[in-house]
Amino acid sequence: MSLLHDTLRATASTLLGQRSDDLLPPEAQLAVGVGYAALTRDGVPVYEAECFALEDVWTVRDAEQLAAREPARDWRIHLVALRDERHYRRSGDGRWVLYERGYGLS
Repeated sequence: MSLLHDTLRATASTLLGQRSDDLLPPEAQLAVGVGYAALTRDGVPVYEAECFALEDVWTVRDAEQLAAREPARDWRIHLVALRDERHYRRSGDGRWVLYERGYGLS
């Protein structure tokens, strides 16, 4: 996504009173381009995207399929980009909920 797209999305979310990134949609990719993207189980990386990888990367749906096999584990998705950092935790109903936000690698 472009910086303009991210800015417009964030602005629209603020105007509507909720943030659109509180839940990670199933079609979202586990990739950030420059930075770090990973799926962890109990703190141990299970999947890490290559830097600059934007093709053939896992989606949240892929992560959910794996996590659903061991639902009692602590599953998390980490997306650390240049100016944005988001961390999601799997909830019991299979949703990935934002639990921490940061400034990224800037």
